[in-house]
Amino acid sequence: MGYNMNIHEKMVKELYDKKSLNAFIYLIEHGRELEFEYNSKECFISRDNSKSSVSIWVNKEEQAFDNIEDLIRKAKIDGVLFEDVWKIIQLGILY
Repeated sequence: MGYNMNIHEKMVKELYDKKSLNAFIYLIEHGRELEFEYNSKECFISRDNSKSSVSIWVNKEEQAFDNIEDLIRKAKIDGVLFEDVWKIIQLGILY
């Protein structure tokens, strides 16, 4: 295979191949942003322009958190905790 992926590229691959929550955390903490869909709702996670450290926007409504772990444990989409919907969301574009 001749080409060695760096850790960042490995995390991107792991995110899309295995929907790894660890890869997701790594990528967001390293400045990436993610679009995804749940129950036909457009969602976006970013640290840029966040009211706090990191935010999730669900249909353009922001929920801001001090860190990615709080977002995972406390953010809600359609009244369901993010960590409970993670495995069934449809991943979109990683910026």
